Amino acid sequence: MYRHAVADRTGDASPPRLKSGADAAAAYRLIRERVDTLLRGRADVAERVVSACPAWTVRQTLSHLAGGAQDVASQNLDGVATEHWTRAQVDRLSNTGIDELLDLWAQAIDQVTALVDQPGLEFPAGQLVFDALTHEHDIRGALGEPGARSADPALAVAVAFLSTAYDQSARKAGLPVLVLTTPEAGSLQLGDPDTVSERVALSVSDFEALRAFGGRRSHRQLLALPWQGDPTRVLAALGNEAVRPPADDLVE
Repeated sequence: MYRHAVADRTGDASPPRLKSGADAAAAYRLIRERVDTLLRGRADVAERVVSACPAWTVRQTLSHLAGGAQDVASQNLDGVATEHWTRAQVDRLSNTGIDELLDLWAQAIDQVTALVDQPGLEFPAGQLVFDALTHEHDIRGALGEPGARSADPALAVAVAFLSTAYDQSARKAGLPVLVLTTPEAGSLQLGDPDTVSERVALSVSDFEALRAFGGRRSHRQLLALPWQGDPTRVLAALGNEAVRPPADDLVE
C-alpha cells in the first residue's frame, strides 16, 4: 500500500521533454518492422482475441495500425485518436488478410514518417508512437510472445509522450505534482510545483509506465504500484475516451 507522505523531491526532477520528430519517425519504423516480423505469414492467428483490448482480434488490431497509417498519410485526421476514427479503420479493413494489412502499413510508412519528422509536431508524433507501441505489446500478449521491455528507443519516445501529456493535464486540473522515475527517463516532475503543494512519487520500469499510464492496468493494479503519497487524484485523471483502465487485471 502506498505511503501517505512523500518527501519534496521535485528539486531533483526534470520537466518532461518530448523526443524529436526524427526520433519518433525512427521509432515508428522500428515498431512496424517488428510487427511485420512477428505476424508475416501467420494467418492462423488473425482471429485470436487480444486480451488487452478484448473487443478486437489480432486482425482488427492490425487493421487499426494499418488504417491509422493510411489516414495519417492521407491527412484524414478529423477526430484523430477518437473511438470513431479508429472504428472506421477497423470497419473498412476488418476482412483484409494479415499479410495484406502488413503490406498496406508498409506502403504508407514513408509518407507517415515524413509528416512526423517536422518541427512543431513532436506531440502528435509521440502520440503515434505511443499508440503503435501499445498495440505491438497488445498483440504480443495475445500471442504469448513478449517483446523488448527495456533499452527500446520506441519505449523512450512513448514514455516521453505520456509524461508530457500527463504534465499538461496535471497543470490544467491542478493535480498533485507527480515525480515519476524510470530507468530510461530518470526523474520527471509532472505538474506545477509553484501552485500545488501535494506531492506523489512513483518509481517503475519504463515498460510499466507505458502500460500503467497507457490504459493497460486495472484500477486494482494501479493502486498496487509502489506509490509514495496518496495517488487517488492521479488515478482519477488517467484515461480518456480512447484509453481507459480495464475492469480486469492484465497480467503480462
